[in-house]
Amino acid sequence: MSEREMLDYLVNHIGDLIPLQGLSIRFETPHPKDKAWRPDFTARVSYKKQQFKLIGEIVSQQSSSMFKAKLSALKSHASKAEGAVPIVVANYLSPDRRKKCQEEGICFFDLSGNVLLEFDGLHVERIGFPNRFPEKRRGRGPFSDKASLILRAGLSDTKKVWGIRELAQSVGLDPGFVSRMTQELEKRNYVSRIDTKIKLREPKSLLDDWVREYNYKRNQEVGYFCLAKGPEEIIEKVAAAQIPDDVTYALGLHAGANLIDPYSVYKEVYIYAENKEVINWFMEKMKLREAGEGANLIFLLPHYKHSVFYGKQRIKGVWVVSDLQLYLDLHNYPIRGLEQAEHLYEKRLRHILEG
Repeated sequence: MSEREMLDYLVNHIGDLIPLQGLSIRFETPHPKDKAWRPDFTARVSYKKQQFKLIGEIVSQQSSSMFKAKLSALKSHASKAEGAVPIVVANYLSPDRRKKCQEEGICFFDLSGNVLLEFDGLHVERIGFPNRFPEKRRGRGPFSDKASLILRAGLSDTKKVWGIRELAQSVGLDPGFVSRMTQELEKRNYVSRIDTKIKLREPKSLLDDWVREYNYKRNQEVGYFCLAKGPEEIIEKVAAAQIPDDVTYALGLHAGANLIDPYSVYKEVYIYAENKEVINWFMEKMKLREAGEGANLIFLLPHYKHSVFYGKQRIKGVWVVSDLQLYLDLHNYPIRGLEQAEHLYEKRLRHILEG
């Protein structure tokens, strides 16, 4: 829904969101007095003998960066408006975002039913309602395969200012496509315009949103059994296999992360393979047996066909996917994945993304 539609929905359903007898909320759309910033709406609240004013921001975009920007602007304005209660409206606020609002002293309505409204002795809290407005996945969003090349380039050097043609040439994409994707990134508050160039403005927020949309299970898995005492020996065999340059592969998940900075115990070695011919090459060279259950060497035919090998790195004689790809894959991996991802972030990614 657009911000206008969200406000209309809120006005028409406020009685369902806060079924409190005697509560009156009269919404207003403020006229712009301060051209620099104005709230999306104001409202007059009456309950028993209490009367106060709400100043509200509507968050229609799902990006973390836009959410933070809205909170910051609202909090700043509320500090100058004596007696006004700041409030955020969204289709749905996750538990993390509701917690963030409370930490910042900001109330919230979400159109799925979650509410926090506080003023003086009035306290209304209703939480636990699921998302009634799940965002439809768009095939050509900024986290799709080809578009993610733009993010990968930007996140590899967060201080760099990119020209559109320069960026397109760097990642091998059409300049028109890059221009359209950067417009979407700008809408989500991920990039800033500097004349005709762009620069990432919220790298960590961008990565947080990417992780929420990403799922390594979209890769196609093919499992094999390799005669070896453990994953370390499998990797040694890969390193000794004299792999030609036209066999495109890279280790991922725990195997790749542990080559960079050993942290967690793991049993399976995951290898991204460009295509089935690459898998067949390894199968013949390493005398692998195809296995359903009990596989200790698992090849991944990538969902990110164009971008998964971007930034791959040579470590101890084998290719490993980029730190960014390792983080994406591990973050939601069920067996100690989040621990390994957070360790990798602290050791390798934090100083790049946060300075």
